[in-house]
Amino acid sequence: MPPLERGPRRRRRRERLALLATAVVALAAATLLGLVATDTWRPGNPPEPSLAASVTPLPIVDTGGPPCRSPLTTTNPLRLWIGGDSLAGSLGPALGTLTAGTGVVGPVYDSRAGTGLSMSGFWPKLAANDLAKYNPEVVVFIIGTNDYMVPQPQPLDASGQPAWKAAYTELVTQMLQVLSAGNRYVYWIGAPTLENPTQDAGVRQVNAVARAVVSTQRNATYVDAYQLFGDSQGHYAAQLPGPGGKLELMRTDDGIHFTPAGADLLASTVFAPLDNRCRVTAQARPNSPQQVIAVPGATQVPEGGTGSASSGSGGTSPTRPPVQTAPPTQATAPPTTPTTTRVTVPVS
Repeated sequence: MPPLERGPRRRRRRERLALLATAVVALAAATLLGLVATDTWRPGNPPEPSLAASVTPLPIVDTGGPPCRSPLTTTNPLRLWIGGDSLAGSLGPALGTLTAGTGVVGPVYDSRAGTGLSMSGFWPKLAANDLAKYNPEVVVFIIGTNDYMVPQPQPLDASGQPAWKAAYTELVTQMLQVLSAGNRYVYWIGAPTLENPTQDAGVRQVNAVARAVVSTQRNATYVDAYQLFGDSQGHYAAQLPGPGGKLELMRTDDGIHFTPAGADLLASTVFAPLDNRCRVTAQARPNSPQQVIAVPGATQVPEGGTGSASSGSGGTSPTRPPVQTAPPTQATAPPTTPTTTRVTVPVS
C-alpha cells in the first residue's frame, strides 16, 4: 500500500479551520454591531440588567373551583373581602377602589400591621369574625412578610426535613380552611421581595410552602407577589416599569411596603384573574360605584410610609375616594395591636 499523502490533507485541514475562524469573527462582529445599533451596549460601558421581565404578566393559574354568581348588579354586587398584614393596608384601598369603581363589586378590607400566620391563632380568629359578618363570595389574602423568621435549619423532623416546614404547612392549611369555608374562592398572595437580605431569604421559603399548599386546593389561586416585585434577576427593586413601561417607585424607603404605584400594580394583577372568573368588567356599571369599606381596627400605611420616600407609601392615593369605616359589631375581634405570642413552630 503506498504511503499516505500527508501534505494535501494538512493543507485542506488548515483551510477548513481558517474558514471556521473567519465565520466566527464575522458572527461576533455582526452581533456587536447589532448591540451598538440598538443602543443595547455602548463601548466602554458594561451592559445593564434588563427590567423587561418585570412587565411580563404573571402566569396566574386559576385552578377552577366554584363559578361566580351571575348576574352581578349594583344592588347585589359581588362581595369581596381583602385581608392580611400591613401590606393589605395598601392593597385594600387600591384593589377596593379598582373593583368598587365597576359598580358590581362591594369590597371590604381588614389589614393588621405586624401580623403573620405564626402568631398564635390571630388570623384564623379575626378572619372567621370578618367572614361571618360580611359573608364574602371571594377573598384576597396577603401574608408572609412577618413570618420571615420562621424558617430555621434545626431541628429536623423524622424525614430529615427542617421541622418548621410541616408546622407552617399546617398553618397555611388551617387558614385556607377558614377562608374557603362556605365554598368561597381564595386568592392567596405571597410576600413580595424585601430589601433586607435576611428577611428576603426567609419570605422566599415561607412563600414556597404557601404556594405548595395552595396549589393543591381547587378553590384557591396563588399570586406570586415575589416574582411581580422582583427585577429580571429576581432581586428586590424599588423601581419597576409601570403600565406605560416607564420606571416608577413601587416600594417605600423601608424596603417593605408599597407606594401607591406598587399597590396599584398588585391590585391590577389580582383583578385580572378575578375579572376573568367573575366577568366583572362585562357586567360593570361604572356610573354607580360602590363604597370601599374598612373593617374597624384595620390599619393603613400613611402617606410617606416609615421614611421620606417623596412619592408616598402604600396608603390610599390622594386621587382615591375616601374609604368608609364599617360600624362596629358585637363580635369580639382580636386586638388591633398584635401580641407577640406565636404558635409553636419548632426552631433552634
